[in-house]
Amino acid sequence: MMSAKLKIWAFLLPLVFLSTNCETGGYQIPYVNVDLHLNIIGELGNPAINSSTLVDGGLNGLIVYREDHGVFHVYDRTCSQYPEHFIAVEPDENFDGLVFTCPECKSKFILTLGAEPLEGPATFPLHEYHSVVDGDLLHIRN
Repeated sequence: MMSAKLKIWAFLLPLVFLSTNCETGGYQIPYVNVDLHLNIIGELGNPAINSSTLVDGGLNGLIVYREDHGVFHVYDRTCSQYPEHFIAVEPDENFDGLVFTCPECKSKFILTLGAEPLEGPATFPLHEYHSVVDGDLLHIRN
């Protein structure tokens, strides 16, 4: 006869495996090393507050969003709905580079709210990299 603990494990173990299924989309973008030092004025063109700039790096490119003086956020352009598809989100022309849309699943991500999904099937924000301002340099890393 099965012990009570064994019965519980026999019930819980299949639930754990089912909950890790990736068929419905997920958040974990493939790891790529990111270690950039960009000159804010020279390489980024001294972007205006509440604006975005696209740069090379990450998995499918990076979005550098300037929230305020000395406050930057850097997001990977890989859509969080199906990161294994390696699809880069594109700037939505109707929102002056503050909303990015996935050409495949049509999810929209709004930079002013932490790159959270605004609409579409995506439920996770775009992946954000660690960034620090040091004088005229923006350091980006993971």
